[in-house]
Parts: sequence; C-alpha cells; structure tokens
Amino acid sequence: MNKIFERRSCRSFKDIEVKIEDIKEMIYAAMQAPSAMRQIPWDFVVVDRTEIPTLMNCSHGAGSLRECNKVVIFVMRNDLRCPEFLEQDMSSAIDNFMLQGRDLGLATIWIGTYPHKERVDFLKNYLKIDDPFIPFAMVGVGYPKDENLFKFDESRFDEERIHIGKW
Repeated sequence: MNKIFERRSCRSFKDIEVKIEDIKEMIYAAMQAPSAMRQIPWDFVVVDRTEIPTLMNCSHGAGSLRECNKVVIFVMRNDLRCPEFLEQDMSSAIDNFMLQGRDLGLATIWIGTYPHKERVDFLKNYLKIDDPFIPFAMVGVGYPKDENLFKFDESRFDEERIHIGKW
C-alpha cells in the first residue's frame, strides 16, 4: 500500500542502466491486471534509450522521456470481445506496471497516446504495425534523480469528494 502513496510521475532520471530483468518484472505485474472477459488486450514493446529521441517526436508531452533509460510502449488489440473496456484494461495494466517499478526503486512517466490520432499514427509507423494493434501509451522508466518526489502528499486527499450513499 505504501508504494501507492509514493508513486508520482518523474521527469528527471539518473544516467543508470535499467536492467531488462526489472522491466520484465514490471511487465509481469502489468499482465496480472484484470481485463473484461479475460480478453487480455495487451502487448509490450521495450525500447532502449537510443530510440528515445525518435519517440519524443510523438507529442509535446513526450519530451518528458528525454532522460529515461527505457520506454515501454503499451499496445492494445481492438478486435476483442469487449472493445468498450479496452481503455480500462490497459490503464489497469499500466498502473500495475508503474507500481511494480516503484517497488523496484524505479520511477516512471506515463505519456498518453490513444485516442489522439496523430500520436497513434506516429507510433504505428514507428512500430510498423497495423490494425488490430493500437499504441495505447508510452511509459518511460529510470532511476529518479530526486527521491523527495515520492514523499506522501497529504494535499491530494479531499474528503469532500467522498459521497456516501448518493451525491
């Protein structure tokens, strides 16, 4: 539970290699996420730091990948039984991935791709994939420069947003 309170988006990383074994452990955690009717819509592409400058051209926000050591591109299939739940399934997998990374002492930054057509098209071209595969998001991974980023933030809790019984 403490890792949930520590997880934050990180944009400043140390120049230290992230082991592929750690990335695989994070992907293993991602694959434990629930999915509607067990459709398991995800695939993962692990990209090394040498390709990050290219990925940064995907969108303005992708500049946050600049200092990452690895990027994992989460790819979803849109030809499954419950397409209306794909975004929820993929988001759950990404959350598991990032929390496992935090448990390993790593930091992450989530860069949204889907449903922005230009971002999706950019990554489809980069990955050389077609339908039914859709790049959903990129997650940068690395060792954080500043551990203070992960301190508990009490200001995020707002009891007025909790409605018991009804609105």
